[in-house]
Amino acid sequence: MNKALLSQLWIFVIGFLFCNLHKRTFDPVFRTLTALPIGWALFGICATIVYGVYFSAVSQMVLLVVLALTTFALLFANITQGSLSRDSILLGGASLVVLTGVCFFVDLLRIVTMTPDSSYIVRFGQNIGLGNYEASRRVFSMWGPLVPFIHSITNLLDQKLYWQYQPVLSLDLVAIVFYTVYTIIREQQSILQSFVAATVLVSLMALSNIFLFHVFYIHVNIISALYMYLFVFALVKMQQQPGRAYELLALLSLIAFSLVRLEAPLFVIVILLVTTFRQGWSYVTRLKLIIPFVVLFVAWYARVYFILPEVPSPFPSATDLLTKELVVAVISVLVGFGLFAVVTGLKVLDPIVKRTPFLTLIALVLASVTFTTIKSEHMLTSLKSIVQNILVYGNWGLTWYVMFFIATEPYFARVHAPTERHWMFMVLVTYILLAYNLAYFTDSYHIGAVDSANRLVLQALPLVLLYLSTLQVRMF
Repeated sequence: MNKALLSQLWIFVIGFLFCNLHKRTFDPVFRTLTALPIGWALFGICATIVYGVYFSAVSQMVLLVVLALTTFALLFANITQGSLSRDSILLGGASLVVLTGVCFFVDLLRIVTMTPDSSYIVRFGQNIGLGNYEASRRVFSMWGPLVPFIHSITNLLDQKLYWQYQPVLSLDLVAIVFYTVYTIIREQQSILQSFVAATVLVSLMALSNIFLFHVFYIHVNIISALYMYLFVFALVKMQQQPGRAYELLALLSLIAFSLVRLEAPLFVIVILLVTTFRQGWSYVTRLKLIIPFVVLFVAWYARVYFILPEVPSPFPSATDLLTKELVVAVISVLVGFGLFAVVTGLKVLDPIVKRTPFLTLIALVLASVTFTTIKSEHMLTSLKSIVQNILVYGNWGLTWYVMFFIATEPYFARVHAPTERHWMFMVLVTYILLAYNLAYFTDSYHIGAVDSANRLVLQALPLVLLYLSTLQVRMF
C-alpha cells in the first residue's frame, strides 16, 4: 500500500503543478479535483512516447526519469511564473492529505472486480514493465495503451496487482461531475437549488448498479468516461473563458481519452467536427487541438503497426480488435482529418466549414442506414440490444427513465435554450450514432450489463448529466 500510495501522490503532484500554472482560470476546487486525472494523462503521454521510441526493460527506468524531469520542469515553471504562492502550497498540502485519506479508505475496502479482460490487461501491462516485448504486444490489439501502462509499474510497488488507482479515479469522476454540474446550475439558480439539482443528477449516475460495479472494475470504462467528460467540459469553457488553460485541458483530456480505448480517436474526431467547426471557433484555436492530436496518434499507430503480432489471439475472450489493415485505415482517417482541418482556413471552403457539424450528423445517419441495409439482422439485433439494455437489462434501474423525464420538462415549459445545449445535444446524438455504426465492424451487441455497447453508454453518462445541467429545469 505504501508504494501504491506514493505513486498516486506523485502523479497528483504532477497534475497539481500543471493546473496551478493556470490558477487565474481554474478555481482551487477545480485545480484539486482535476490534478489526479491530469497527472495520469501526462503519465500516459510520457509512457507512450518512451515505449513508442524504445521498448525494453530499460524503458521503465527511462519513463521514471522522464516523469521526474516533468515534475521538476513544472515546479520550475510554477516558481518562475510566481504561481507557487503560499495559498497554492497550502492547497496542495491539504489536497495531498485528503488524497491520502481517500487512498487509505479505498485500501480498507479491498474491493476489486475483475473479468478475463481485466486479467489480460493486468498481465500484459505487467509484462510491459518487465520489458517482455513478445508477452505484452498483444494488448495493443485489444485496448488502448494507457491502462496497461498504469499496470506496467506494478513491479515497482511490491504488489501482485495494482488496483488502488481504479476506485480513486472513480470517486474523483463523481466529485468532478458534481462540482462542474453544480457550478453550471449555480449560474441560474440559488446555492440550495444548485446543490439539490447537482445531488439529484449525480445520484442518478453514482447510485446505479452498473456504475457501482465499474467503480471497482479493473478496465477502461470509468477512465475513458472521466477523460471524455473533461474533454467536452473544457470545450464548453473554451467558448466562455478563452485562453490557454482550457485549451490545454481539452488537449490533454482528448489525448488521454484516445489512449484508453481503441475506438476513442474516432469519437474524438466526431466530437471535434460537431463542436470546433461551429461559428465562434477560430481557425487557430481549432488547429491547436487537432494538429497535436493527429501528429501524436499517427506516430503512435505507425509504431503499433509494427508491434501487432502476426498470429491472431488464441484466447476466445480476448480477440484482436485491431489488425494491421485497421491500423492503416485509422492512420488514413487521422491524416485526412488533419488535412481537412488545415485547408478549412481557405475562404473558398467557408460554406462547407460552417455546415460541418450538420454534414457530420448526416454522414453518420447515412452510414447507419447503409450498414443496416447491408447487414440488416446484425445491425437491428445490435440496436435492439442497446435499447433493451438501457431500459431493462443493462442494470441501470430507473436511471434513464428519470433522466428522460428531467430532459423533457424544459421543452414542454418552452424554456430558452442556451447555445451550449444545442451542440451538446448534437454531441450525444452523434456519439450514439457512431457507437451503433461500430457494431458493423464487430460482433453484434448483446443483451446484458457487460455488453460493449452498454459500456459505451456508461462512458457517455457523465456527458448526459452535463447536458441536463444546461437545461433550466424548473422542478429544481
